[in-house]
Amino acid sequence: MDAPAPETRESGTGSPGARCILAFTLETQEFGLPLDAIVEIIAHGHVTPVPHPEPAIEGILPLRGRMVTLLNLRRLLDRPEREAGSSAQIIVTETSGDLLGLVVDTVTRVMTTSAIPEPLERVAGLDGAGPFEGTVRSGDGRMILLDLPAILRGLE
Repeated sequence: MDAPAPETRESGTGSPGARCILAFTLETQEFGLPLDAIVEIIAHGHVTPVPHPEPAIEGILPLRGRMVTLLNLRRLLDRPEREAGSSAQIIVTETSGDLLGLVVDTVTRVMTTSAIPEPLERVAGLDGAGPFEGTVRSGDGRMILLDLPAILRGLE
């Protein structure tokens, strides 16, 4: 079953250099990915575990005749596991014909920004050594932008 579409709380003007970001949370921290990398958002459901040397790989699940490899972003970013029974969502991306699902707590919104990402400083236990593009101001706080190609390189 597909999850409801994220609510759009901030909208852009379509100005040059602006880009759309899908915002989501892990614990209380807000993260973002470029919207153009996203295929769809689905509810987290039954996952088939697979043997794999990468501990962040949660398993696979079928999606309309194709298999989606699930990457648990909490594990990838050394965050505590979700509480048993808590809900999650999967952000499905497509890269080189393969589907990758990023397991997140909650997809919150789509926003448009023309801000140039600032370097990641120590935020909520993270440092610049991970798959981060930087941070942008988001409401009263900072959103950490993830670098999808860097995430994929880390899985190779």
